[in-house]
Amino acid sequence: MAEAMAKGDTSPPFKKLRSDDCSNAVDSTTDKSCDRVEATSGEEEIFSSFENFEIIRVLNNSEEHKSVAVEGRLQGKEGTVVVMLQKLPFNADKLQEIFTGSTNLKMIFQNDVYYNKLALLPPELNEVRANIIYPAEKKHILRFEKQPSSSIDETPQLYKEVTKPFIESSSFSKEWIYNILEHKKEADRIVFEDPDPDLGFILLPDLKWTGEQMEDLYLQAIVLRRDITCLRDLRGHHIPLLKNIYYKGTEAIKEKYGLPSYKQRIYLHYQPSFYHLHVHFTALSFEAPGTWAGKAHLLSSVISNLETCGDYYETAVLPFTVKDNHPLRAKFEEKGCFPA
Repeated sequence: MAEAMAKGDTSPPFKKLRSDDCSNAVDSTTDKSCDRVEATSGEEEIFSSFENFEIIRVLNNSEEHKSVAVEGRLQGKEGTVVVMLQKLPFNADKLQEIFTGSTNLKMIFQNDVYYNKLALLPPELNEVRANIIYPAEKKHILRFEKQPSSSIDETPQLYKEVTKPFIESSSFSKEWIYNILEHKKEADRIVFEDPDPDLGFILLPDLKWTGEQMEDLYLQAIVLRRDITCLRDLRGHHIPLLKNIYYKGTEAIKEKYGLPSYKQRIYLHYQPSFYHLHVHFTALSFEAPGTWAGKAHLLSSVISNLETCGDYYETAVLPFTVKDNHPLRAKFEEKGCFPA
């Protein structure tokens, strides 16, 4: 049924599957959309290069993820800039272009039949993704800053007394989300949408994916409803919404990218990076950030838990990890959750 609706064979006119490549992934996990840094009509383009950019400090240099995050400034402009650079996975379709005379090899050492060389690829085959937040707030900087983490067993009481007030007072702006839902921004990136006011969602690529190689496929579904912030808000009557996201989301990805549902990982984060219900869709082959225990909850398990007990996420103890510099951790510390 989802496939028919996606293709438009027998579907109502409001169901649609986009056919564009959506290859220019943008920031869909912070409160600043890439329209901040991509010039549109009447706006100044300030990030066509990193000319006049000054590094203030390195926030995180991750060898594991081949990425670096820096805090900086632009000469002659107010405000702080946060930039994350990450090396992209190899695109199998372009490998032959690497194995040509355009790639220079520099000797590191050679021993018997073993050669260790540095490969200097042509610039167009050595792309690095740049995610930019400007002007960045302190909470953006804290988010990218390398820090140890702590584990919290959040009881329903702690959620009511600590987490919920934090969500209501201190979380990121949702304006960029509403821009997507209202088609004011990023409309050309939408892969699939169902505008039903109760069951609907928009599916689009996450910033961590270029939209090209399937090995690190990463999309997210943002629900149209604005009254569900996170996992804790889900109840039994939300099961039709979650199943709609699961079945239509996986089918849309299969139709557009050829990746079947059994090759996809579908999950929610708790705590999420922004407090408007959204679901992550990644390729099983991609070890995406935030898929570990204490962060990710498989959507199929969430649905099963709610079918068993409609108020499961209202009454359950939910463990999660939080960075030690996160203001939410400070709130839990005030409650005595981290005894010496």
